[in-house]
Amino acid sequence: MSLFTRIRFNLDSLRSRLLLLVALSLVPPIVLTIFGAMRERQHAIAVAESDLQRLTGLAATSEAKTIEGARQFLIALSGVPDLVGDPARCSALLQTMLKKNIGFLNLGVADKDGEVRCSAVPLNSIISMSDRTNFKKTVASGKFATSDYVFGRVVRKHAINASYPIFDNDGRIVAVVFAAIDLNTLDQFANDIEFPPNAILITADANGTIIARRPDPQQWIGTRVAPALMDGMVKVGFGTAEITGADGVPRLHAFAPVGGPDLSSFTVSIGIPAADIVATANKEQSIELLALMVTAALALLTAWFAANVTIIGRLHTVVDAAKRIAGGDLATRTGMRYGREEISELARAFDQMADALQRSALEHIDAQTRLFAEKERAEVTLKSIGDAVITTDRAGGVDYLNPVAEALTGWRTEEARGVPLSDVFNVINGTTREPLPSLLSKAPEQGHIDGVGRDSVLLARDGSEHAIEDSAAPIRDRELAVIGTVVVFHDVSQSRNLARQLSHQASHDPLTGLVNRREFERRLQLLLEQSATQPRQHALLFLDLDRFKVVNDTCGHNAGDELLRQITALLQPRLRDSDTFARVGGDEFAVLLENCTVASAAKIAEKLCKTVCDFRFACLDQIFPIGVSIGLVPFSNDDMSMLDLLTAADGSCYQAKDEGRNRVHQYSGADNGVIALRGEQGWQARLQQAIATGSFMLLSQEIQALGALGRPVPQYEILLRMVDANGNQVLPTAFLPAAERYGLMPAIDRWTMRHAFAHHATLQVHPAAYQPSNQPSNQTSNQPSNPADLVVRQAPARIVCAIGISASALNDPQFIVQINALFDEFLLPHASVCFQVAETTAIAHLSKTMQFIDAMKPRGCLFALDDFGSGMSSFAYLSHLRVDFLKIDGAFITNMANDPIDRAKVEAINHIGHAMGIRTIAKHVEDQACVDKLRAIRVDHAQGNAIAAAVPVPVPDNNGKPSTT
Repeated sequence: MSLFTRIRFNLDSLRSRLLLLVALSLVPPIVLTIFGAMRERQHAIAVAESDLQRLTGLAATSEAKTIEGARQFLIALSGVPDLVGDPARCSALLQTMLKKNIGFLNLGVADKDGEVRCSAVPLNSIISMSDRTNFKKTVASGKFATSDYVFGRVVRKHAINASYPIFDNDGRIVAVVFAAIDLNTLDQFANDIEFPPNAILITADANGTIIARRPDPQQWIGTRVAPALMDGMVKVGFGTAEITGADGVPRLHAFAPVGGPDLSSFTVSIGIPAADIVATANKEQSIELLALMVTAALALLTAWFAANVTIIGRLHTVVDAAKRIAGGDLATRTGMRYGREEISELARAFDQMADALQRSALEHIDAQTRLFAEKERAEVTLKSIGDAVITTDRAGGVDYLNPVAEALTGWRTEEARGVPLSDVFNVINGTTREPLPSLLSKAPEQGHIDGVGRDSVLLARDGSEHAIEDSAAPIRDRELAVIGTVVVFHDVSQSRNLARQLSHQASHDPLTGLVNRREFERRLQLLLEQSATQPRQHALLFLDLDRFKVVNDTCGHNAGDELLRQITALLQPRLRDSDTFARVGGDEFAVLLENCTVASAAKIAEKLCKTVCDFRFACLDQIFPIGVSIGLVPFSNDDMSMLDLLTAADGSCYQAKDEGRNRVHQYSGADNGVIALRGEQGWQARLQQAIATGSFMLLSQEIQALGALGRPVPQYEILLRMVDANGNQVLPTAFLPAAERYGLMPAIDRWTMRHAFAHHATLQVHPAAYQPSNQPSNQTSNQPSNPADLVVRQAPARIVCAIGISASALNDPQFIVQINALFDEFLLPHASVCFQVAETTAIAHLSKTMQFIDAMKPRGCLFALDDFGSGMSSFAYLSHLRVDFLKIDGAFITNMANDPIDRAKVEAINHIGHAMGIRTIAKHVEDQACVDKLRAIRVDHAQGNAIAAAVPVPVPDNNGKPSTT
């Protein structure tokens, strides 16, 4: 094996650690070298900034000299009298002056209005200077002024113009003398300045146009400087900055203005590549780092070979001897000569260890022989006993199972060896089904460990269960140290099942399977005792069936027993898993609601009451309505005894019977609950009377399209009102809660649907009876209150009627059948009806809403989500609800013209609706300002008094024709 084959770059090896120490010793020189190079670069940059600023100042000064010379020349020239006399003499004079001053392209004089009177360069047409910036500044200020870059109109060359006023004897400006300065001579005084290699000099006017550049002036004069450089000229003014040019090269630029603001608005910039500044420092750093790398390589190579000769080789000898001993050759020794250094001490200690190991091995073989004989005797004994036995090792892994344990656990010893005891001996509490703590978690120092529990169940590997009783004890060695555990258990399934059956029979009603009165009272007493230390809200319900005696007397006791079983099966799923449901008498039941608020208890009681009220018992070809009276008693501590609670619940139940049966009465010392209940009973009677006499009415309100995005087909919404004894209209918010409470909503829904369909069918047959609002939107509604006053108009292509759907209707499986029957009866197109579901109702009954939409949508019906935004939670459900319209909650619309937050909410709803292809309708639009805002944010439709007032719907007669009576 070659040397390089044996080299391993392993940081755990001694050689690698020695090399790492050598490498770490080289880190400080490398860091110092890099730090020094950084200092050198910083110094180079500082020197370059200073030099560049100086050169830029010289260049700016030289260009300022040129402009200053032009200023002095024009000042002197403005005093020559011939300039304001004869134009021909003036032009001749200027031509002479131009020949003598080679830095100018042209000289001329313009009058106050800007027209050039005379020029050194002949004019081919009338030229005006009135649009030149320098001319404007001179006339306005009466001083010398220069222009930005221009391309001369007469000389047709790059130039900048300079001008100075000519005054009369009274000091008034009578003309302006100007000169076109040749840009090729602008920086003539800078010719003697020595620039750094790769330096670029740029002079730009206030607009960023280059008027001087080195090198390549002819290529660049008249072009614009890069935006980044122009930004530096404006922000820095006088100073330096590093800027990346249009060619992508970072350069260090210095800036200086050309003269003061009264002389020019030009800026000079000189830039050199940043890489040139630090090139020398970088080169020196590279040389130094290369030298350090060569030194490091030599040092590492030397350390490598030195370590191999003096340390690693001798250590390999010890390692090879250790490997041979590990392979079973206990007679192996290092064979090294012992010295006084550390490796010799290691070799001596290793050989001594090998001697001791060889002696121990011989003793171990003898002990194993004796142990095997003892183990054989123990295993024969364990296989002969009737109990299951499991032993574990020190770590808790299974070591042995006797045949009985194998049969009960489903594990064979070979499979279970080394597996944690909790996996093989998997025990749970038979009542709570919770895992029981492992036996190994109990104190092994005790002389005996109790079992896991009396109600313990062993889960076998195949899923079968065995009730067991068990015990366990630690296994100790000669020093009394725990080296394992022995678990002994036996199957008690048969005896425990018998005890459980007897206990169940003693505590449960044999007819219904519910707990009986004795067990119910035991649980109630236990809860009262717990409440003394852990105050929580609970409730007790007492239920007494109404008309049970009628069934019993009419159909016999067997029918009465069957009724009790059906009532039990009907009510039990409506209770929580933690509730106790008991039969405490012939037709009396009780419910214990643990950890239940008063509001929740009331809801549960109402749900139970409604369930029984809706139930019909069939027997002997007869249908019996069954009712229930429920007394509700909340309690939270031990201020009431069990007898007090039962008495209060029984009394509340009979109070419910006295108040009309089929209701819940909540116990109250002041009897406030009875007063509140009678108020609702009044609504119940009024609603039943209204349903019987048809004391309802419908209103229709137009939904108008706003602009091109709105739906052009006429639409209106049907609104429901109840008419009281005095002929007043009652809003739905006043009577619908009571209607839902007493199960009257289905009847109201059926009345509303039939009359709405009848009215809509009339409009389909006689469309001229429909009169959409044609009033201007900036007025309040002027709709006639009597439909007979409607003006007959040309029939629209189709009319859409929007009708609200209640939660009761969505949960009624017969509702879809009834709706389809109405479509067939009145021969209405499905596409002419839009069903409205309130947002909160749709969310609360999402699955039912989706089922209704899925059933009616394919037939062509339209759907709207009403009062959208009231919960702001239905955005996530929109993708599941295939609706055609979003009716924005009127709470956002009413004040949106003045409230930016409401407007923002409306915009958000409208935007999301349009993004999903859903049209929007704004409700409660009450003024023209609101209409204008809605149009501005592109809402599709509007509804409210600003559009049209709601008008009564004619009551149809038996033929479906409207009648005004």
